[in-house]
Amino acid sequence: QLSNVALTSSAEHHVYGVIIDATFPYKVNKDRFVCSLKVVDNSLNGAGKSADYASIVIYATRFEDLPIVHRLGDIIRVHRATMRVYEDRRQFNVNTQTCGGAWALFSTDKQSALGADGSSNAPIAHCGKRASFEKQEANILSALRKWASGYMAGANPVTAITPLNKASSVAAGKDFDVCARITQLHEFDEYTNELRLRDASGESWYTLCTKLKFPHLRNGQTIYIRSVTANASSGKKVLAQSHYSNVCTFIGGSKAAANCAKVANDNK
Repeated sequence: QLSNVALTSSAEHHVYGVIIDATFPYKVNKDRFVCSLKVVDNSLNGAGKSADYASIVIYATRFEDLPIVHRLGDIIRVHRATMRVYEDRRQFNVNTQTCGGAWALFSTDKQSALGADGSSNAPIAHCGKRASFEKQEANILSALRKWASGYMAGANPVTAITPLNKASSVAAGKDFDVCARITQLHEFDEYTNELRLRDASGESWYTLCTKLKFPHLRNGQTIYIRSVTANASSGKKVLAQSHYSNVCTFIGGSKAAANCAKVANDNK
């Protein structure tokens, strides 16, 4: 479990976590890609401790060796991770390049975000040619799926959310995160969808999502966008994304999704 790893341990660790935030995999230099996630489990977030989390940072020499997280509340397992304390939180570093680090994604719901069967113990994505799964892990995964559903039903994402009616007041060029409902999904061109988003503040903004990066998005869904900047200079309120920005939906029964489901359509 995440909190049971000794803070002074220099060993390699194998841990599971429920994903509450994730970047899209991105390039940091000519031969290194990275993906950063925030995860929780019962050891960190039991007994009402909803605000704590651990980080997982995964490194690879190829983009395709990193996880693409489409939905918050799903589960990641990492093997051969080293751990350090960064900004008073546990950070697990996974190096798939030289240290044999590995990861696997599992669906918490019976169907994955992309519509594949997620009810078995088989991962919906993993690095390398195959993913191992030991017999004793079945109980771990089953218990974590049950816990994840309860946790997401009672907690909003840990990351601070900026209401859309406050987006214009964020300092120019500064990243922030939003959680909103897709009130319109329009095909902007052959490769891109334009989303109109609205949240409980009653304000609507637009953002562009490439179909290749975000094929799981549908009209009416509640989404969480990691890292956007506000641009209303053209008279249209646009949320601009960075190369590491990610757009995620939520597992079924999530509190954050339920809150935005009450948002009325904006048909202007």
